[in-house]
Amino acid sequence: MISMVIPTKNRAHTLKLVAQSYFAQEGVSEIIFVNDGGDDETHKVLENISKDFPDVTLKIHDNPTSVGASEARNIGSNLASNDYILFCDDDEYMERGYAKTCLEKLKSLDAGAVSGRRIYMRDGENLDGALLRFGNGMRRSKPMNYVICELVNGAIYDGDLSLPFTNAIILTRKDLLEQFPFDGFYARGNGYREETDYQMNLFVNGYDIYVTNDCHTMHLPMSQVKTGGQRVNKFRRIYWAIYYTNYFFNKYYDRYAKRVNIKTPKKVALLLFSVFAVYKEFLRPPLYSVAMTVLKFKRSIKKG
Repeated sequence: MISMVIPTKNRAHTLKLVAQSYFAQEGVSEIIFVNDGGDDETHKVLENISKDFPDVTLKIHDNPTSVGASEARNIGSNLASNDYILFCDDDEYMERGYAKTCLEKLKSLDAGAVSGRRIYMRDGENLDGALLRFGNGMRRSKPMNYVICELVNGAIYDGDLSLPFTNAIILTRKDLLEQFPFDGFYARGNGYREETDYQMNLFVNGYDIYVTNDCHTMHLPMSQVKTGGQRVNKFRRIYWAIYYTNYFFNKYYDRYAKRVNIKTPKKVALLLFSVFAVYKEFLRPPLYSVAMTVLKFKRSIKKG
């Protein structure tokens, strides 16, 4: 059986929307929410939802003060009574069968961790619409930029793919979490790399990480997420992205580069990532907007 672990802080408003999809997962016998210093109505919301799922044990652990998502995951993992642990964020829907599919893949592929594909929903979009729009990806690019160690979430590919790391919604083993716990260093700012750190630790120690197209999670649109690290301004996001990537590279880059056979020096890779971080925040959004406008114009011409 599977234990789910979800760190949360003052996200009752998102849990009202997404938590039911966790309780409906086949193979999940308990769900552990680690309330990381929050003071909203999270308890009430979760207890009301759990009433409809008597076969799933609800556990809520309250941290008196915030310790960050990484340590919250460690706390939840230590409280888990099952051998397999599925992590999820508190602003994400989970497709039916997600847990079961990931467990089957984890065993058959002998992997250290497995995730499905993550879809970022748009305003006004329902779950079926998001799945239909995303398909097996939306960008004709490689799924990983190996030099800067950056996942390309929307890359188009089929089936199961082995990567150094995937998104945050992973199924893994409790014994691996005991051996390679999450790193609490990422507690400040937006926690950039906090989920990646655990997966990279597995990867550089010889474990394989997989992402499959056979199941999905759907991240709520930003208009429905009122709090959290994604809400910090662009300059702070850039700062924390570079700050934590520097720490992350110092821990793992040499061993990572050796395993994936890249020759770029660590300092050069960090410089390239810094350029990417600025591009991602300031240049990519307007370029994407222009591309979408051109695409819509071309489609309207064809229809005409």
